[in-house]
Amino acid sequence: MDEALAPNPSEGAVLDYCLKDRASSPIQLEIFDSEGKLVRRFASDDVLHKTNPNEVPLQMVWVRDPKPLLTETGMHRFVWDLHYALPKGVRSSFWGPSGPLAVPGNYIVKLTANGKSSTQPLTIKLDPRVKTPQGALMRQFSLASGLAARLGEVSLALQQVGDLRKQIEARKKDATDSAELQKALRGLEEKVEAAVEPDSDADFGLFGLVTPGKEHEPLPKVAAALTGLLIIVDSTDMGPAADAAMASERWEEAAQETLARWAAFQKDDLASVNALLEKAKLQTLIISPMIHGDTPAAH
Repeated sequence: MDEALAPNPSEGAVLDYCLKDRASSPIQLEIFDSEGKLVRRFASDDVLHKTNPNEVPLQMVWVRDPKPLLTETGMHRFVWDLHYALPKGVRSSFWGPSGPLAVPGNYIVKLTANGKSSTQPLTIKLDPRVKTPQGALMRQFSLASGLAARLGEVSLALQQVGDLRKQIEARKKDATDSAELQKALRGLEEKVEAAVEPDSDADFGLFGLVTPGKEHEPLPKVAAALTGLLIIVDSTDMGPAADAAMASERWEEAAQETLARWAAFQKDDLASVNALLEKAKLQTLIISPMIHGDTPAAH
């Protein structure tokens, strides 16, 4: 593997800021698009992911883990990688995925520290070597945004499955005296396991990415396909290729069907077992509508 002879330049928008006094509370950096919609939010108390050196087959000098917003007095530099945030619950690694890439245009950067906010304009320009029309870049952004959003829903469903598995195991121990409940819980468990059947092509990465089959696709395979497509769609500066757009459409349909089956499972199968648990005066099985760590939205 090649070794870098000098530090590479930062990749993204370089944002310099100065704090007259040390921040007494977490500071926040926000990027908004030209319509005032939030693109990305960073905070000095964010929990940052660190790459495990044992998980990447190259030297760590090539790995760029996210850096924190610094709160000490003085000048600081922060680099935004020009990507939108991934939906909560979507796991990312050195290989990806990242959130959708921001399109060229005008943005606003807002820094909030010690109770005061200041803003500055930011313009993202297209690499002069790239001649892709703005319309094609917008289609690419729209496609990537759709993939990311759907991946967030599938990731939530996978987390819900993991939680439900633990609850079922606990209820089986609580219901040792009821043969009817034991049978119902085992049947429910079998349906849960079918929903998360392992992806047999996972070890092939992007090379194992194919269009959906005729059978119902399990959640892990849908998540792997959406992840791969998001990486592919966001890795070009030529706009979305026809085959990537076609595959994305097919997997979007498969994802909708898989999520619909998961919703139907909760409405019918889960509700039926919960009725038996209530009858036996045992705690019912609960599926959280939020990713762990989220808080309910204010109304």
